[in-house]
Amino acid sequence: MAPSAESPAFVHLSVPNRSLGPRERRRALVAIAVTTMGVAAGAWALGAWPVMPFAGIEVALVWLAFHVVRKHDGDFERIEIDAGEVRLDACDARRESHFVANRAWARVVLREHGGQCTLGLAYAGKTVPLGRLLSDEGRRRLAQQIRACIPVTAN
Repeated sequence: MAPSAESPAFVHLSVPNRSLGPRERRRALVAIAVTTMGVAAGAWALGAWPVMPFAGIEVALVWLAFHVVRKHDGDFERIEIDAGEVRLDACDARRESHFVANRAWARVVLREHGGQCTLGLAYAGKTVPLGRLLSDEGRRRLAQQIRACIPVTAN
């Protein structure tokens, strides 16, 4: 399918890898809480009452971890490259950001640091991070794909 005037030449969408949806997270939290508090209640019944506060703290910390994960449910990163510009739209913990660069002047910046890499889009003296939701290998592949869409003179 050839790109039309309305559709961008390249689109990449990254979202976090979530093995549990909201309903499954609630079920997992309830299962963890019931199990932990059940074991703590058994210990309390045998006279080990100091176990109960620690069990409550454990359940509260697991709830807090699930809450932090929930705040990032809507995270995404979308890169669009069309004939004249490169657009980056991202959402991190419900904070949205938008960046637009002239395609001819934008360049891909891939830096390696001891086996790990960072990816960015440089334009007008500013470098915007890309691929924050990807693995190192995914960032390397994305850099190759973007470089194929941006003029070689800009890289």
